Amino acid sequence: MRKIAREYPGAMLALVLSEFRGGRKRNSMKRHLHSSLGWLVCFTLIATMLTGCKDDAEEPEPEPTTGAEEPEPEPEPEVEPVAEPCVVETVYFAFDSSELDSAARAALQEAADCYRGQADPGLSLLLTGACDPRGTEEYNIALGERRAQSVRSYLISLGIDGSRISTTSVGEEMATGTDEAGWARDRNVSGSEN
Repeated sequence: MRKIAREYPGAMLALVLSEFRGGRKRNSMKRHLHSSLGWLVCFTLIATMLTGCKDDAEEPEPEPTTGAEEPEPEPEPEVEPVAEPCVVETVYFAFDSSELDSAARAALQEAADCYRGQADPGLSLLLTGACDPRGTEEYNIALGERRAQSVRSYLISLGIDGSRISTTSVGEEMATGTDEAGWARDRNVSGSEN
């Protein structure tokens, strides 16, 4: 076979392959593979046993007490009550007026009390004045602004910081009324946190 391999260069590869398939080299490779698998199995078993031992470890027993020493119960954490958000109720106005009536003053008094007691002094308030659709657009914008300023002035007189209150007017833009009852709802000032 070796003589053929010398005469034909491609036959050398065939010779090498034939030795691996049926000769000594194949048995050597087989033994090496079995040996490697044996070590891998042993290593896996040892690693599994070591990690299993950690779970079986006994915890040290707590020190016995004499009975006279009772552990103090842990104090319950104090839960602060959640403050209700302050709301400026919508206040309503008479036709072509920016004067506050008694119901509006009472609603604003409640809102002022809430805002004065609030923990966040940086909270600001936006007052939006609105009108019914009667009158010109320019007149209604100005009237809505006067209404918002009237509410702002009253809140300042009740102790609310004026720098926290801003005003705006939407005039008749938000009006939805089609009769006197609907127009009465359109003439208002509403407040929102800004």
